[in-house]
Amino acid sequence: MRIKSNWNKRAKPQSIENIAKAVGFISWQIATNSLLELENNGYETNNQIQRLQIIREFLVFLLQVADRLVYEQLDTEQRQLFITTLALHVAGTLVDNQTDVGANEGKKVFIDLLNQRAEDYSELSFNNGEAGFDFLRYFGEQVAAIIQENNFLSQQVVDIEGPDAVEKLRKGIKGLFV
Repeated sequence: MRIKSNWNKRAKPQSIENIAKAVGFISWQIATNSLLELENNGYETNNQIQRLQIIREFLVFLLQVADRLVYEQLDTEQRQLFITTLALHVAGTLVDNQTDVGANEGKKVFIDLLNQRAEDYSELSFNNGEAGFDFLRYFGEQVAAIIQENNFLSQQVVDIEGPDAVEKLRKGIKGLFV
């Protein structure tokens, strides 16, 4: 999967909001690609609604990762603006896609889930740009609960999909903040 994560060399410096929206686009790409990888590895989804639930869980995870990756680069006010813009942008994209399949939960449902998961993830380890095992394990359990699959799906997320998503997002964010 190729992700464009650099601004045009002639472009002026970008605002925090523009960077957040670009990270939102990258997050959507990572989430949808990760879903395809899961399906290609034999984890079956039943319908579009279930696919969007998995994408939603990836987006929540990636928002937590993005927050930790920008923690040292931005002051408190900038970070709050970044995360708020990112969350609203991602929520809008998700809601648009939910509407297309007749399952629009609305932005508030996504933001409420995001806030709940943020509280849960806050207790888990994330150091030196890497998600800890407990961080990935929690994520894997959330994805597995959607498909109601055994631990093999959770293990796939912990071992492969989660770390891969973190690495792709880290590269994308690094390129955007240059």
